[in-house]
Amino acid sequence: VVAVMVVHEPGPWFDEVLAGLATQDHPNFKALFLVVGEPGDLPARIRDSVPNSFVRGVGGNPGFGAAANEVLRLVEGDNGFFCFLHDDIALEPGAVRLMVEEVYRSNAGIVGPKLVEWDAPAVLQHVGLGVDRLGEIDPLVEPGEVDQEQHDAVRDIFAVPSACLMIRADLFRTIGGFDPAIEFHGDDIDLCWRAHLSGARVVVVPAARARHREGLAQRRPDIRHSAQAARNRMRTVISLTGGRRLLWVLPQLVLITLAEVLAAAVMGRVRQAGAALSALGGLFVRLPAIFARRRQVAQLREVPDTEVAGLQVRGSARLSSYLRARGSRATDPDASQERRWRETAGSAPVLAWLSVLVLFIIGSRQLLSSGVPRFAEFLGFGPSPADMLRDYSSGWNGHGLGGTDAAPTGVALVAPASVATLFHLGLLHTVSILGLYVAGMLGAYRLGSVFPSVRARLTVFIVYAAVP
Repeated sequence: VVAVMVVHEPGPWFDEVLAGLATQDHPNFKALFLVVGEPGDLPARIRDSVPNSFVRGVGGNPGFGAAANEVLRLVEGDNGFFCFLHDDIALEPGAVRLMVEEVYRSNAGIVGPKLVEWDAPAVLQHVGLGVDRLGEIDPLVEPGEVDQEQHDAVRDIFAVPSACLMIRADLFRTIGGFDPAIEFHGDDIDLCWRAHLSGARVVVVPAARARHREGLAQRRPDIRHSAQAARNRMRTVISLTGGRRLLWVLPQLVLITLAEVLAAAVMGRVRQAGAALSALGGLFVRLPAIFARRRQVAQLREVPDTEVAGLQVRGSARLSSYLRARGSRATDPDASQERRWRETAGSAPVLAWLSVLVLFIIGSRQLLSSGVPRFAEFLGFGPSPADMLRDYSSGWNGHGLGGTDAAPTGVALVAPASVATLFHLGLLHTVSILGLYVAGMLGAYRLGSVFPSVRARLTVFIVYAAVP
């Protein structure tokens, strides 16, 4: 086993990463570190922690896949395995040995471990990845899901994250390694998809565990991550989908992307809409390169494309993941999931309120312009605030046929309340009645806060507003 780790300006956590490699107990284990950028003191630091390791520099910053492909030039032979690693993943002792054992036991081509959160090892991060026909990823576990051994069965999976991915050396050479055109986001999906086309199995090994930081967005703020992920996803789908299936997958890809652009624009997510639109438009520019890659991939096809499609998530992976997460709720109101939806509510509540208020104004236009008809409990307030105060202090109740009982306290309260409408009692009458409806909508919106989902909160609000 040759562990291939691409290192780029690691942080303080790197000592734990090196310690994880040093504790592996596989009898024939070597480590190759590919340092991108200025090496500094990294070579000495690596050799002190991982004896007998090899450190090589990589010119420029070509991305994870292109840098990892250097192993094809530096390591000879097709026997054994390559274990590709990010520089922010710490393997638990025995992880490499357990993955090797499962390769032989399951006759697999690619295997991956169970990934858990770096600072909370009891919380799952990834146990393999599901992928639908449009390349959308279903992480299979929910944010904050606690590891209770519910995913500990060895099973076939469509892809495993490139954070830790072990592949047979001969298979890696046969399928051409990582796609060098993919710098970040989607290199693992592309590699595993091509492995499936060649007839190899991809298996997740939950007995092998590793902690992963997964902080690419913070480490590389110079990259447009959403745009790059969308572009790579579309390129992979069009390059690797079989010709017959592509005839109906491609129109779906275009239509769903346009729907995503429209929905993101309506919700005010301009960056997301621009990323999807630019990725779709860029396909036409890259068509010659995509056609050339389809010809290369055609030589790898050893199984029917329908067999590969059978391994993919049916329907929409994004929708499936959303529907599973919609009903989940943290028991602690201060838990991370509860905070997450409050912090990421975005512009959806604002747009919902604006839409409902616009419809409310349109539907109430006659009441707003002509006033609320004075009948039943909607009786008028009186000719002036001074007259209402005199009526209250006179000891005579003028409502109905009149009487000597005390006037309602509300008569006295309306007079000072008219200050807000500049003593216009007709306007106060309209606002006090229609304003109760707006206050009720606000109460329904606040009532929906008991749910940990923005959609649930808005549903309560909209249903209340729609009741006649």
